[in-house]
Amino acid sequence: MLAASQDFLYRAFAQNPPTRTFGIDVSKWGGEIDWRDVISKLNPRFVFLQAYHTGKDGASSYANPRFANYRQALQRLGLLHGAYLRCHPNAKAETSIKKFWSVYTPQIGDILPTLDIEEDYDNRCELPVQQRIDQIGKMIQLVSTTIGGHKPIIYTKARVWSELGDPRQFSDCPLWVVDYHSTGEPILPQPWSKFSFWQYAQNLHGNGVSGTYDSNYFNGTEEDLRAQFLQI
Repeated sequence: MLAASQDFLYRAFAQNPPTRTFGIDVSKWGGEIDWRDVISKLNPRFVFLQAYHTGKDGASSYANPRFANYRQALQRLGLLHGAYLRCHPNAKAETSIKKFWSVYTPQIGDILPTLDIEEDYDNRCELPVQQRIDQIGKMIQLVSTTIGGHKPIIYTKARVWSELGDPRQFSDCPLWVVDYHSTGEPILPQPWSKFSFWQYAQNLHGNGVSGTYDSNYFNGTEEDLRAQFLQI
């Protein structure tokens, strides 16, 4: 399993154009991480960390207990990083963002925060589509107010977004697209015409991570990342 995961990673990385920058993301399932080993073996230029997971109810919601330790290690090493909130349509926007900020305090030099919009928002959800869209909009507004008017990153995939009706009003948010099947270019949700980040592989093992991590590209150079996506 380890060999297969590493082979996939490096085959994908070999196709990486020079204008794309490699990074990883980890949740609480990352387990114990030797960040110096990660840097030595993978050399990620950025890391996204799960801060809070919003579930269907309070019992299935939790703060990432590893977040603070991960973040402190990345700060000591000077590695660019940002935080994400796993969202759920059942939760009130205000409650979700309050939980997010209870774990993560945005700081100058962080990558913009991310709202993680996954399968909970697709058509299997019993809530009306417009209610789901309104909740996303309110969360964007609340995050933007906290970080000086910047828009948060939206993490999603084309299928989930299409089942929300491809809402256009959030297209000024940077897109972190999920697509594990494409090689050269990911399939984008509408109405975005370009992606900022692309998660192209998931549940990888090894390379200093005792649990799992996901692999990503930033669509530009590390200098572009620093210039465009850091909170100031």
